[in-house]
Amino acid sequence: MISEDAGPEELEAIAVAVHSLLGLPTTIRSLKRKGLRLENGEIIDRDYTGPVLEEVLRTGMTVRGVPKGGTYLGRNVAVCPIFSEEGEVIAAIGIVDLLSALKMQEIIRTVVNNSPAVVFLWRRDEKWPSEFVSENVVQFGYTVEDFISGNILYGNIIHPDDQKKVEEMLEQRIRRGEVDFNAEYRIFTKAGDLRWVNERTFIQRNEDGEVTHFQGLVLDVTERKENEEALRKSFEMQRLLKTIINNSQAVAFLWENKENLPAEYVSENVTQLGYTVEDFTTGKIVYGNIIHRDDIAKVIETLKRNIAEGQDSFSIEYRIFTGDGKMLWVDEKTFIQRDKEGKATHIQGIVVDITEQKEAQKMLEVQRELVTNLNTTWNLHTILDLVLDACLQIHGLDAGGVYIKDELMDQINLVASRGISPEFKEKVSKYKAESNEAKQIWTEKPIYSLDFYSENMAEAVKEEGITAVAIIPLKYSNEIIGSLNLASHTLDKIPWSIRNFLESIALQAVNHIAPVCIQADLS
Repeated sequence: MISEDAGPEELEAIAVAVHSLLGLPTTIRSLKRKGLRLENGEIIDRDYTGPVLEEVLRTGMTVRGVPKGGTYLGRNVAVCPIFSEEGEVIAAIGIVDLLSALKMQEIIRTVVNNSPAVVFLWRRDEKWPSEFVSENVVQFGYTVEDFISGNILYGNIIHPDDQKKVEEMLEQRIRRGEVDFNAEYRIFTKAGDLRWVNERTFIQRNEDGEVTHFQGLVLDVTERKENEEALRKSFEMQRLLKTIINNSQAVAFLWENKENLPAEYVSENVTQLGYTVEDFTTGKIVYGNIIHRDDIAKVIETLKRNIAEGQDSFSIEYRIFTGDGKMLWVDEKTFIQRDKEGKATHIQGIVVDITEQKEAQKMLEVQRELVTNLNTTWNLHTILDLVLDACLQIHGLDAGGVYIKDELMDQINLVASRGISPEFKEKVSKYKAESNEAKQIWTEKPIYSLDFYSENMAEAVKEEGITAVAIIPLKYSNEIIGSLNLASHTLDKIPWSIRNFLESIALQAVNHIAPVCIQADLS
């Protein structure tokens, strides 16, 4: 007989029976002693307890839900009490709730198969044999069985002129140890038509670091490509969708069509945004509240308009805030779900972070505008102002200066600056040729470390609140004539994308600064 003092030995028979009957992970314990956990036909733990088991023992009520801690964190479980003949709770037994898990799987499957993006899982073998492909591959004329059976290898449907380029780009990413891969190329449909696709792939490695599989998302972008060619415009590819596998960067949502979009489901990789699944599904956070206040009206109006017009899907870009307060640009591909009467009840969405693309686009525009403006002046201070103003348009950069070499005084002088206090400006206004700072600039290599500053300057930098720097030497005709210095009070380090931008700006700027300085010296 089971009692409130029953240990693992007394509970084993009933636990094994339930586990064998259902085939689901099973847990059991008595009121006063820990018990058992069974999975895959084996007893995994003989000293087990869990938060839901303890809740049921405490309340005497059956619980179905998602634990907020313990072994089954984030998984749906069902736990019920076991009573004595006197009606007292003496034990509790639980299983993973398969029905709820299947419901979530069906939501994911619905979102994927109703999207224009086709999900693949390829092995790292010649021509990329497929182990999985989503049902919406039918949009290219193929069936799931075409790929899974091996009758068609994905590599064989890529246009011959693009195949080598795609393979080389992928191998290069692998050699660099990168975790993802992005490319645009042409494929043939089963009917022989040529289509442009965008592929975004996660590179999957085993415990030894060897690449074994590629998890890919293939999106038909033919219409966009054709429009670009017809209008001769360059548009950045919108990364609409990613695989719903948790290694992807695409976060899947199922929202109720209510104020602020309360979420019924969100994929586990929402952690990349600084939130947990429970933050949204418990109602602790509603999605509408993380959208930037300047964008929320546009998002709501776009949703209402598409619902009113009877649209099934639409795309929109807007800003959100992560759990730690960081602002991101996201692209959302949305599918409107209606009931039998045609009323919109739910919204299925895939949200992808496109901040890098937005920032890259902005840096390109800033660089182009700077080139145009520099060609309009020969005034040194105007040139320096234009350069600093351009650099400080980039998010994260909030201070900077330009140093020019003074041959007569054997030093480099700060001739233009932005975003620094008068006290700090005085301390960094010049560096003698023999100073540590000047010597580093003469090495001709960009510097992205606070170690640039000598020990006697370190405290001043700290007091100024500077957390990251970029020191770009200005080289003209094999001679260093100064440096472009940028700083941040918010970034921990200068990102690679910004580094590339600053080095390009420095190359452009020195070709305008040096001739003006030479002319001034001659005069």
